[in-house]
Amino acid sequence: MNETLALPPRLVIRDLMLTALTQKARILLIFFCVMAIAIGIAASIKPDYKAKSSLLVLLGTEHSFRPAAGQQFVNSGGVDQEQVLRTEASILGSDDLHRTVIREVGLGKMYPKLLEKPSPLMKWLNDVKRSITDTLGMTVPARPGASSDPMDRAVDLFARNLTLTVDKKSSVIGVDFTNPDAQVAADALSTLETQYLALREKLYADKQAPIVKVQQAAVGKQLADADAALQTFKQQHDISNFAERRAILLKQQGDLEVALAKADSTVAGQQARLNQLDQQMAAATGSKKNAAAALQGMVQAFHKREVEAETRYRGSPAVDEARREMLDRQTDIARMQSTQAFNIQAELDKTAADLRYAIAGHDAISGQLADLNKQIDKLNSDEMQLHKLERSRAILEDDYKAVSKILDEREIVESVEAHRESSVRVIQPPRAPDLPLPTRRLILLAGIVVSMLLSIGSVLMAHFFRAIYLRPEALEMDTGLTVLASVPEMRAIGGPSSGVLVVPG
Repeated sequence: MNETLALPPRLVIRDLMLTALTQKARILLIFFCVMAIAIGIAASIKPDYKAKSSLLVLLGTEHSFRPAAGQQFVNSGGVDQEQVLRTEASILGSDDLHRTVIREVGLGKMYPKLLEKPSPLMKWLNDVKRSITDTLGMTVPARPGASSDPMDRAVDLFARNLTLTVDKKSSVIGVDFTNPDAQVAADALSTLETQYLALREKLYADKQAPIVKVQQAAVGKQLADADAALQTFKQQHDISNFAERRAILLKQQGDLEVALAKADSTVAGQQARLNQLDQQMAAATGSKKNAAAALQGMVQAFHKREVEAETRYRGSPAVDEARREMLDRQTDIARMQSTQAFNIQAELDKTAADLRYAIAGHDAISGQLADLNKQIDKLNSDEMQLHKLERSRAILEDDYKAVSKILDEREIVESVEAHRESSVRVIQPPRAPDLPLPTRRLILLAGIVVSMLLSIGSVLMAHFFRAIYLRPEALEMDTGLTVLASVPEMRAIGGPSSGVLVVPG
């Protein structure tokens, strides 16, 4: 009844206390029922143990820019500490890392219920839950076979049981893991940190030495091929010393050129001599270049004169004498011409033979000189090819030395990195907790709070929705009349002293 609120607070509190006193049986019933339920729930729940650990994350070289092998280090600026902490926390929360931990610790040891067949009640509860989520549209599509794989469900449970707390100010990551078995919780957390450090080392590892080794092997093979090609070229072309061989060939070339010049001079002289002898032969014979031409001319002249003498001066002694003298003179001249012609012919034959010999020598020297020039040209070509091979080999040798130097430096750097202490340090190693989590106490405390709230609610409901007046003052305020007497209503208030029925007087 609302009029009670208008009463003074002391009267309202007294009315509430009176109502609570009249409803004590109901209050006790509610309290004991709720507490019985809370005790049953607390007794059915197996307590969990929480293993704790903490990691200190320091800034290391793995968080900065690392150049490729052979390149110079370039300062890329500062490193964001918050980003580093988020990265490390993401590695700790990796499902693959959790799966590795579960395999190492043992699925049956960590979550034995996942390997058990679900009871009919659990199946029914799961079906009800699935139908409700389907109706509300809250069902998340699962991977094919994910719900039936105990390992996937174990990974989900592991992620829910793992708690990561990142403290940006102190660069500390708190790692907590809960499990019904205290030792399993500690072992799982210890295995998680061990596998995390191993995975972290693998992720941040800058292994470039194998790549450089492959490059060194490739350059070494090219260098070996270049050496083999150079040696084969030298053996095929019989190359020992280009300078000495070129000097010898150039000396031979000079000698042949001198000999060729002499041969040219000899041929020219012989040719001029031959032309001169031809002219002398023509002068001596008159026509043909032989000694019989003079005798033939003498015979023809004698025959001509003989014909003339027979026709003009037949029988004259003077003519006969003149004929005789003329014939003698012509005979002498013919004899002289014949002798000269034979001498010139002999000289001409000798000169022609010498000319042929000189020409043959000239041709031979020209052929030798041409062959020698070809040898010199080939020597120059071979020398250029040799220099090209030597230059290629020198370049490959320099490349091999450079790659070998980079490999040595990289191996030293990676050796130092391998023996360097990790930038993540374990501040507090995990250990088996002695006491479980206060889950049961929290459930009992929640039961007490709920029972008290329900009891107070029942008192308030009974107080505000009753159909009688407990005090005359309330009736006077509602009606504005003075109450002269009140008659107790035992049935309404539940007892002889629990309340009175107030009527206007």
